[in-house]
Amino acid sequence: MQQDTVQTLARQWALLRNLPAWPRKATVSGLVEVLADRQIAVTRRTVERDLQALSMEFPLAVDNASKPHGWSWAKGARQEFTPRLSTPQCVALLLAREHLKTLLPRALLQELMPLFDNAEQEVAASGWKQWHRETAVLQTSLELLPPATSAGVLETVQTALAKGRCLSARYRAKGSTAAKPAVIHPLGLLIRGPVQYLVGTMFDYTDILRLPLHRLSHAEVLPTPRKKPAGFDFRKYSTEAARYNPQGTIQLVARFDADAAAHLEETPLSRDQVIRPIDNGTRVEVRAIVELDETLKWWLLAFGDMVEVVKPKSLRDEFAHQIQNLATLYQTAKNITTEKHDEKYIES
Repeated sequence: MQQDTVQTLARQWALLRNLPAWPRKATVSGLVEVLADRQIAVTRRTVERDLQALSMEFPLAVDNASKPHGWSWAKGARQEFTPRLSTPQCVALLLAREHLKTLLPRALLQELMPLFDNAEQEVAASGWKQWHRETAVLQTSLELLPPATSAGVLETVQTALAKGRCLSARYRAKGSTAAKPAVIHPLGLLIRGPVQYLVGTMFDYTDILRLPLHRLSHAEVLPTPRKKPAGFDFRKYSTEAARYNPQGTIQLVARFDADAAAHLEETPLSRDQVIRPIDNGTRVEVRAIVELDETLKWWLLAFGDMVEVVKPKSLRDEFAHQIQNLATLYQTAKNITTEKHDEKYIES
């Protein structure tokens, strides 16, 4: 009897936690699926009885105007039995909503909506009502516009990943204008800048591919379980993928204009970084053990003539070669466009 009571409480608590705030609604069938995802097997009839019983104690509402009926917390209901959020927690949640709403699965976003609503109410009741006008997140690199992704593709991919199933879709290879049908074994979702990638294998091949979502269309979850290559670890894979053409660890020695390197005092390249002034303080020498990859090269090159790479010699020689080529490119008169319509476009 005690075990039955505990199971009933756990089930009803899960129902309360997953009911959306008005005006959103959840159907009984939808709630049965949500509970199933939480390893709570239950029938429609049991959920209906639970909702009727809970509505006698909590401010719940049911929309009987259409079928299937929709359940929610009543308009203006406050879920006082949940822990209260602090103002920093509220602002963090609302910032996360703004930056993750295009990345999170719709089902997960729906589940988080009560938290977002609570955060809105708490912030409105505090002295920081203008948080959205007084808080900003700035990019540290060039912000590119995201490519257009076919409707429903992201949600379908996330569903396939959650259920561990294969995916049927049409995929357009880079440089091609035609999309071809493919069966994909999804292994993970990778986000790099504005582009989202589905990591997986195709058909019966074992090669790990990185498929841009914007090249997928007509995606559909299949009942077939996905095949995961032996030994594949997505965390390890994503860590390696974060590096562009990794070339091992190096001890970097670079000389910066003092002002250009000022931020490295507070945000160092590595824990063993050492900075010492040179040239009467007009420049500094930075030493640090870092991972050599294309990201590091792009970062160093972005400083232009405000940085000089001293070591390793191979990186210094590579930069010298690139700079010579760049100088030749800019000094070649034939590469300068002087057509009148181009000049007019620039002036406008």
